[in-house]
Amino acid sequence: MRSVACVLALLGCGVEAGPGDVSTDESGPSDAASESATDGESASESDTGASTCDGSEPWCDGESVVACVDGSRTTTPCGDGFFCNYGACEISDVDLPADAGPHDYKSEWWYYTGHVGDGTTDYGFEVTIFNYRLSVFQGYMCHVAVLDATAGRHYHTDEIIILPARWQSSPVVLGVGSCRFELDGAGHDHIRGNIALGRERDGMGAPWNLDLVFDPLKRPALHGGGGFIAMSDAGGTSWYYSYTRNDVRGTITGPDGSDHEVEGLGWMDHQWGDFDVMTEFKGWDWWSVQLEDDYELMLFQFRDWDDVLVTQAGTVIDPHGNQYTFEGLDAFSIASRRSWASPHTDGVYPLDWTIDIGPGNWALDVRVGVDDQEMYNPAQNYWEGATTVSGTRNGTPIAGVGYTELTGYASDLLDVPN
Repeated sequence: MRSVACVLALLGCGVEAGPGDVSTDESGPSDAASESATDGESASESDTGASTCDGSEPWCDGESVVACVDGSRTTTPCGDGFFCNYGACEISDVDLPADAGPHDYKSEWWYYTGHVGDGTTDYGFEVTIFNYRLSVFQGYMCHVAVLDATAGRHYHTDEIIILPARWQSSPVVLGVGSCRFELDGAGHDHIRGNIALGRERDGMGAPWNLDLVFDPLKRPALHGGGGFIAMSDAGGTSWYYSYTRNDVRGTITGPDGSDHEVEGLGWMDHQWGDFDVMTEFKGWDWWSVQLEDDYELMLFQFRDWDDVLVTQAGTVIDPHGNQYTFEGLDAFSIASRRSWASPHTDGVYPLDWTIDIGPGNWALDVRVGVDDQEMYNPAQNYWEGATTVSGTRNGTPIAGVGYTELTGYASDLLDVPN
């Protein structure tokens, strides 16, 4: 994880940058580095010294460091076990494409959300596959949700099975009930989800079918500095990466049988490790934010069984795919403006948040458009909802969209007795 001084240097806060660090303003790397990173020059041209440069700081071209040496550009691949970040090679705990598939750990999930539309109707969606190995059995879950944001209606379903119907690692094909994922290991993923007739939890219209293709617009973000994070003091550790900005295209088919050709922006999470989300802590809050200026933000916080906040962490991804991470109970502050009482469970969920983050001077206002986006099911009740985002970063106005996940606010069958 990058040090606080390094983060401040990257944000242009007047701290001297260390070796391999790039001083930035609020919009990303220095102008010279930004121009070089996007000019499309091939590595072979750089390696031969055919291209000249003016002494700008190193920058990343994919997973290679591009630098100016004696007036000529050089390109140095970071190699296996490393990734390029702000012009320096850093240790990676995630090995892609190998880690795109399933692992032999206690918990794992592949999670897709997004905001899409067909020009008339705006939709939000969630399609997720979970793999949980509990003390008594190993279970697999498929969760599918469609938000008709224009009409203000949330449709969802869930399935729990003991064995997956389709599950392979080369190529990666994950099939659990009404969820099917085909993954190429580089973020180009084909996602299918279905809410079958009679299976919509609130008894609303069905069936719904989602057939969507994700194409990443950035390198994966490796949370925790290299893709390895602490879940909580009691909850073990986890590998965790995200494709934070994806072009999403495909078809959403509604209950009337009409196909809606949609496109928009999506987020993908993959997380696994020897932790147990059912029993080892009460709950967590998680936010993803995708801004119109090509920044993304991920934040999470965990609460113990006494409902005490024990962990906070986050990742900021800049327009060039560079990332910085921060953690600690003073890493950021979040306050809810109001609450919503579920008519389906005993849950009372905080909604509409103000978020302040010190590094980068972020002040965000995250708003919920549809309150009832609860995903209630026999295993774990949680709220998973589409949001809109506004605010400032270093005084500059910003806006975008996001998704928020809230767990531990409603009683579950697997809750640890007090």
